[in-house]
Amino acid sequence: MSSPVVTVTVFHYRPLARFHAFANMGRFLMKPARKDGLLFSKLMGSGKNFGLIPDFSTYVFLAVWENDTFADAFSQTHTYQLLQAGVAQSGTLYLRPQRTHGLWNGQNPFLPIPQAFTPGHLPESPVAVLTRATIHSFALLDFWRHVPQARQRLHDHQDNLLFGIGVGEVPLVQQCTISIWRNSAAVEQYAYRQSGHKEIVQLTRQRQWYREELFARFSVLKAEGALFADIQQVMSTN
Repeated sequence: MSSPVVTVTVFHYRPLARFHAFANMGRFLMKPARKDGLLFSKLMGSGKNFGLIPDFSTYVFLAVWENDTFADAFSQTHTYQLLQAGVAQSGTLYLRPQRTHGLWNGQNPFLPIPQAFTPGHLPESPVAVLTRATIHSFALLDFWRHVPQARQRLHDHQDNLLFGIGVGEVPLVQQCTISIWRNSAAVEQYAYRQSGHKEIVQLTRQRQWYREELFARFSVLKAEGALFADIQQVMSTN
């Protein structure tokens, strides 16, 4: 029996298509995608450089599928064609969870973890990290005040950071980051050594910023599209 697959598709839209892309957010909020084999999905808008200013050119569709077959078939559906309309560039990552904890809208969509993809699988392959949180209203100012500091720490590790984006379902309040790292060692270096990331995580606990939060780490199985050419190159050399 095949294991669930997570896809992250990034759409960069041409200027004249950005109103259509923004309208898709409302459509998906009113009527979430329902496809064969689709277990969970979110369409999320992005912010410029992980910040408060919206980036109306870029959106991310994240989905959890029963298996690879359903994931591959999505590109042939009407829903995908709706999202693809007006796109200048796009790309899709195929991921399988290594570890995860926390909740997203009251559930963890990345459980259970397939035994074959527990931590340590393919240590030289790219690794994806996703963090998602709903921020308490009283903590919004304090949270966003620390975002430039966290962004700089990501920049300091750009040699090992193959891709990164800040997205969300609801502006200001529901935030998600998706980052792709060269390998598991790069993730460990960022998370636990020298970057100060650990201190930021401790701050979230001390100041109780989040009403709900989720963390997940994934193996990158495949990357499609020119948008992810750097990831494809790293995977081809492993």
